[in-house]
Amino acid sequence: MSAAPRQGALRTLVQPVAGGRETMNEQQLRDILLAKAIETEPAQGQPALLDQEQAQAATEQALYELRDQQRLAPSRRLSLLLQRRAERIVRAALAMQPQLAALRQPNRQVHWLYAALPLLAFLTGFLGDRIGEPHRVDLLAAPLLAIIGWNLLAYAFMLLGGLRRLQPAAAAGAASATDAPVALWRSLWSRRWLPLAQDRQLGTLARAFRADWAPYAQALHRRYWRRSLHWSAAALALGVTASLWTTGLLTEYRIGWESTLLQPTHLQGLLNALTWPARTLLQQPPWTLEQVQALQAWPSGNRQGGLQWITAYSILLAVCVVLPRLLMGLYQEWRAHHQARHLSLPLQTQYFQKLARDFASDALSISVQPFDMAINAARQQQLRNFIQAQFGSAAHVVVAPTLQYGDGDGGKSAFTAVDDSAPSLRVLLFNLAATPEREIQGRAIEQLSQSPQAQGSECAVWLYAHELAERLGDGQHQRLEERKHLWQGFAEAHGVPNVRFIGG
Repeated sequence: MSAAPRQGALRTLVQPVAGGRETMNEQQLRDILLAKAIETEPAQGQPALLDQEQAQAATEQALYELRDQQRLAPSRRLSLLLQRRAERIVRAALAMQPQLAALRQPNRQVHWLYAALPLLAFLTGFLGDRIGEPHRVDLLAAPLLAIIGWNLLAYAFMLLGGLRRLQPAAAAGAASATDAPVALWRSLWSRRWLPLAQDRQLGTLARAFRADWAPYAQALHRRYWRRSLHWSAAALALGVTASLWTTGLLTEYRIGWESTLLQPTHLQGLLNALTWPARTLLQQPPWTLEQVQALQAWPSGNRQGGLQWITAYSILLAVCVVLPRLLMGLYQEWRAHHQARHLSLPLQTQYFQKLARDFASDALSISVQPFDMAINAARQQQLRNFIQAQFGSAAHVVVAPTLQYGDGDGGKSAFTAVDDSAPSLRVLLFNLAATPEREIQGRAIEQLSQSPQAQGSECAVWLYAHELAERLGDGQHQRLEERKHLWQGFAEAHGVPNVRFIGG
């Protein structure tokens, strides 16, 4: 297998998921973002809530639980892995800090408020409907016309707002018209996390979680707020309608009119326009001029006129206010319901790219063969950190026994398989402090690329530069770069262009 195809195959193994848009529900997203906040680098002087070993254990456990789900689409598998991992991270953090449960559970207080607004609007319409004295009711009913006019004006503004949102330049600022739910959410949030703020560590964590969760929560609460406003408007009209009919059970409406400016002919046209929905639905004739003139100055005993008046305005409220507002509220409820169950993560951010690479690295196996250098605890830690940073924390790494000078002489390869399967990457590890010689390091590199065990694997040369960089110090950066350049050209000359440096 040539070097180029092998390198391409290796890059494919550790490539983070960039395509696909997997969605999840609100609770799953909260857990993932809370896990992200828990793993956020703490401020200087603050201890981390969980250590690297616990985070690594959560990654490995998630991979183990989904080991049989390899056939899933990459985006779907990544979503499930993030959810399983977040559950374990959050569970471990809750065991140490039970107060974090306040961040995990959605805030239900604001939903009670959203539910109370339509009820309050209905009571306002029912109890506040005092359209003059029932025995002397104006035919035009200015308060009812004000409700209808206000709603028609609101529809016009909503139509203009929808047209504005179609323009890219105005789309960014379209949410400003509904900043009230955002302010309400912030107020309730501040009260909720105030106990956490008393602890410096938990306060930092809560702020990090809020920064990530706020865009999702505010978008949802805008939907809930619009739904509540629509249903409140419908409830107000229903309350007024209920009051009209309830009052009519015990009181005889006396319908009439008087005006300094309007003439009977003017009022006839206006009444026919306002009662058109009722007349069309009930197949009633239009108002005649004689009927309008007969109602001038509130004549007594006109029961039929009162019933016709209640029916006409009830249908007008239903057509112009109740039905449109109910439908728009149902639409906002559906959008909020759909949005809360189809939330997507910002997978292009550094945190999720790293996790995607970690999960993808589970399919990557690396065999490291040190050459003429002992792998003590410090070097092993540097090697582990390098592999996690470059390939992902789930990569399977095997460190073979150290090769000494002279191993493999006589034409026999010193490289032996560490297991029955060929690793994805076979690495020969040198100390950067050593001077490369063709008869020693050069021969080892050639044996690495030509050994039978290297077939089907990518070959690489790594240089351990950490100790040399510390010994040279900052003032000898040029010497360090010259040494790296020397080894880079040496490895390429012996058939292995894939060279990496650990530390330095």
